[in-house]
Amino acid sequence: MKRAFVTLAVVAVVVLAAAPGALAEKVKHPSELTYPKLELEAPSYEEVEFENGMHGFFIEDHEVPVVDIIMQVSTNRAPREKTGLNDLAAWAIRNGGGEHWDADRINDELEFVSARLEFNGGPRSTYIGLNCLKKDLPMCLKILGDLLASPAFPEDKVELRRETMLENIRRENDEPRRIAYREFRKIIYGDHPMAWQDTEESVSAITRDDLVAHHATYFRPNNTIIGISGDVTLDEIKGLLDEALAEWQPAEVDIVEDPPMELDYAPSVNYVYKDVSQGVILVGHLGANSRDENLPAVRIMNFILGGGSFTSRITQRVRTDEGLAYAAYSQYGDSPWGYGIFTASSQTRADATARATALMIDIIDEMQQEGPTEEEVEGAVDTYLSNHVFEYDSKQAIVRRLVRLEWEGRPLDTPERSITRIGELTADDIREVAAEYLHPEGLTILVVGNAEDFEQPLSNFGEVNEIVLE
Repeated sequence: MKRAFVTLAVVAVVVLAAAPGALAEKVKHPSELTYPKLELEAPSYEEVEFENGMHGFFIEDHEVPVVDIIMQVSTNRAPREKTGLNDLAAWAIRNGGGEHWDADRINDELEFVSARLEFNGGPRSTYIGLNCLKKDLPMCLKILGDLLASPAFPEDKVELRRETMLENIRRENDEPRRIAYREFRKIIYGDHPMAWQDTEESVSAITRDDLVAHHATYFRPNNTIIGISGDVTLDEIKGLLDEALAEWQPAEVDIVEDPPMELDYAPSVNYVYKDVSQGVILVGHLGANSRDENLPAVRIMNFILGGGSFTSRITQRVRTDEGLAYAAYSQYGDSPWGYGIFTASSQTRADATARATALMIDIIDEMQQEGPTEEEVEGAVDTYLSNHVFEYDSKQAIVRRLVRLEWEGRPLDTPERSITRIGELTADDIREVAAEYLHPEGLTILVVGNAEDFEQPLSNFGEVNEIVLE
């Protein structure tokens, strides 16, 4: 092996010595390289339906002997006075055991075979995930079926989760960034249900009967979307699921939409006192709807503005040029239920808080007024596409994306169409969406910190609304 290596090395040296100019002529500068147009072809999938009304997606994958199953169970938002119910119910179903499998036995069996089973409750759905070796799939599905059909909701487990949630709420005010994002969301969404958050009162008001009723109302197969990928055939998994979920019965479920949201850009300046040495700054307004046809262009605009790490304008100028913050960035959020939130954020030393705030506002205004350069758009598109192409190399990830799109009521080919559209974007396209989707005149400003240490008063930005923490 060493001899072969030496021979090749000698030959290479001779070639280079004989024709140094010829090789140099063949080597191009990276800026001169051209690449074929990026075309993505996602793996094919099958749509599946079950007699109990459950439906979803399946991709067969025999690379490793593992099966991955996810479920999305739709729910309505909990009543405002019992916000947190969905979270508590999901946790209690998973950790409270069922009619045939108690909680300790479930955890022992799953741990022994290195399987993962999780239930996560959100405002409008519960996400269920199961990942295990194929040989352990029958047992894992029996556990899942028992929890879905007949969870026990033992009082001790319910109280354990309640105490954990209450402690998390009590600790929220210990972290300035958690304070900032919580209060910013309240200001942006106002009285809309998307602003509702857990409180000590709402979590304390939840009863075991509420959890039982929540499960009986929403946890039905005909109200569930399933995604399956891994080392099974479609016939195999359908047979196993039919057997494991035999006791899980369908029923009529009434899912209601959130009330409509007014797209309003009302400027305000808000301040939360916290005796810390830094200022946490959030600047923004309502964002986009997930079905907006301009969303691909908005993503590239935000990538250039503050979402593109060190190459973005906010990061470059606030962090690198001015040295005002370790992290400074922006996000242009979207939501299928109304609108997401656009946020520019930084955390800086107290005596630079007003300066950093003004700089972020100026950068947003410049983007809205002038838009990006041709070079910025070209670089952002190339980087964005290069980063997102890897989302198509995992069949598990594809199935999960299909489930979410189906649950949100969006076209299943949304990612592919978005990638295609991004590849076609021009600087003029981005300038148009920057002018339409950024509203520097209607920014909500929120600062958490100690105003006595700020180098300038926040009133320079407008009348200040002080938020007093409870």
